[in-house]
Amino acid sequence: MNLINASIVLLLLGNPSEANHLRQTQGSRYMKKQAIATVASWDVVVNNADVIPPPETPRRSLQEVEEKTFSSYNAASINAAKDIVFRARSTGKQNKQGGPKTGIYTRRMSEEGSIVIRQASRGSTIPYPNNIAYGDSTTLTTFTEFPSFPRIALSKFHISTRATHQPVWEYEDETGLETRAGNTGLYFSLQPSNETESDTSSTLYTAIPKLGQVPEFSDQFQVPQLTDGDGNVLQDIPFDVFPGSPSIDDVGMIAFKGNYAVEGVGMTGVFYRKLDDEQLGGTDNPLYVIANSDTDIPRCAKKFGSTATPSIADGNMVFRGVDDEENPTCGGIYKAPLQGKHFPKLKPLVQIGDHVVDVKGEETPATFTRFGEGLSFDGKAVAFWAAWGDEMVTLTKCCPEHGNKDRRQYCMEDDQNTRDGMDGEIGCMYQEVQVPAHQGFFVYQDNKLRLVKETFLDEDGIGTDLLNWNYSGKPPGAGPNRARALEDSDAAEPPRWRSAAFVALMSKDTVAYKMTTITEESTTSGIYTGQQGAGVYTPSTILETGDLCTAFDGMAVVEGSGEAMTVESLAIEREAFRNKYLCISIACGALVDSEEDDDEGDWGGIYCANMQILNVE
Repeated sequence: MNLINASIVLLLLGNPSEANHLRQTQGSRYMKKQAIATVASWDVVVNNADVIPPPETPRRSLQEVEEKTFSSYNAASINAAKDIVFRARSTGKQNKQGGPKTGIYTRRMSEEGSIVIRQASRGSTIPYPNNIAYGDSTTLTTFTEFPSFPRIALSKFHISTRATHQPVWEYEDETGLETRAGNTGLYFSLQPSNETESDTSSTLYTAIPKLGQVPEFSDQFQVPQLTDGDGNVLQDIPFDVFPGSPSIDDVGMIAFKGNYAVEGVGMTGVFYRKLDDEQLGGTDNPLYVIANSDTDIPRCAKKFGSTATPSIADGNMVFRGVDDEENPTCGGIYKAPLQGKHFPKLKPLVQIGDHVVDVKGEETPATFTRFGEGLSFDGKAVAFWAAWGDEMVTLTKCCPEHGNKDRRQYCMEDDQNTRDGMDGEIGCMYQEVQVPAHQGFFVYQDNKLRLVKETFLDEDGIGTDLLNWNYSGKPPGAGPNRARALEDSDAAEPPRWRSAAFVALMSKDTVAYKMTTITEESTTSGIYTGQQGAGVYTPSTILETGDLCTAFDGMAVVEGSGEAMTVESLAIEREAFRNKYLCISIACGALVDSEEDDDEGDWGGIYCANMQILNVE
């Protein structure tokens, strides 16, 4: 398990009294009535006892493949009707041949007797455009990996995902040379299959292929509305990568972040298009750009140097955009209408330099300095992570003890940022990462900003933290057969510590989030809710590491002794909480799988809590 050591150095880069003001304000108790969100019961969506649906094109005997069961899970996405989509995989150790199976799966929890359905998996045929069969195979190009968690619309059973694969399209370029393109893309289904199909491309379609330079597809899938320094329109510029997870809504819009290059200069933007329930999402539905690296940041004399994956619902998009990813000086969270127009007017919701509010919604002297990428959005309210003040804390992170062996070895032996602490108090090979001392989750709706949860780490490393850390990436030279498939993900970059904050909004009054508490004796992570009542958000504990897993899954016991396992890790994402239904990926005895990690848990699954809201004095 990854360790966070308590050896922490406080860096006083500004006036601490300004940042501390918010924390002191929050200490007052002025409300009489409170509302709390509690768990009424648990549903098991999938666990390690479930057999993975068979692949579309098995490379070994079907009997061998069918013996594989699920072993690890990314955070799930759900809609208001309790339809669930998730990424999961098997262990590679269940037979002597071959590695793990991985794919995108769904289950309709509102239907009695529903089962897990495979919508796409490693080995599934990629939908059109696809005209290449590799080697002696008669099967066209198949999926290799799904680097991000899949997403679902607010109410409808519409799903979207990102995938990597070998190139899908062969064509002659302008010089007559045979060329192959399209090693990644965004995919969707407006009518996910109700049974595991022999051909997933019959219900899963391509939304955005990486074929913007191919003559047959450039008109529809090149980066739109690009001009050079003289105002001349640029044609046939393809997207390079689609970082993150594409968002999909109830009317069949898909929105995404796209990176591309103009004259060798890397650029970024957020885009969307309408989808029809047919190949390519329809041929008459163009791409629209909301903002890109040529867009002026509102109320700032700079342009967007960094954007993040957007979220869409109810005809609107929200996204985070800043001038500089590592050291932002201006930017924030913006809202834009999806009205079939390029570069619509952006509405700033909250920006760097705006005043932070306390639990009463009143402005404080502190000002925002950073915003998180992941936005949970229901079309009206948006929940997000932010930091304020200039205090920074340095955390010590031990190299991973679990996960991909090449990545573990790289951290301990080759990463230049790693230090040797084996013989000292730290007791491991480690790196240092900087974290804002003052963080919080907020909700914005109707020009009103409210604080859901504030955290603080002191100079001794004691306190609470909303950032979660993962050592991810592809070590140089590792995995040569999969390098092409990982070109557009974090795994294509050298390994490093990456952080993210996780919040899921059910409504402006009800929010779930993940938080870590550090004491002198231990470190505890958990999933909590904030429920607004009498004007403030009251926190409730849903699950924490160390809790008994038998509370939500009677099968989570040690074989032989029958002893209950305990929660080792938990995960939620931005679409995990809807209609009083909160879905959590949980591992008992090992870490929840993250991207390409190869750790195998003792037990785990995806579990959904039926929530109830109680008013208390």
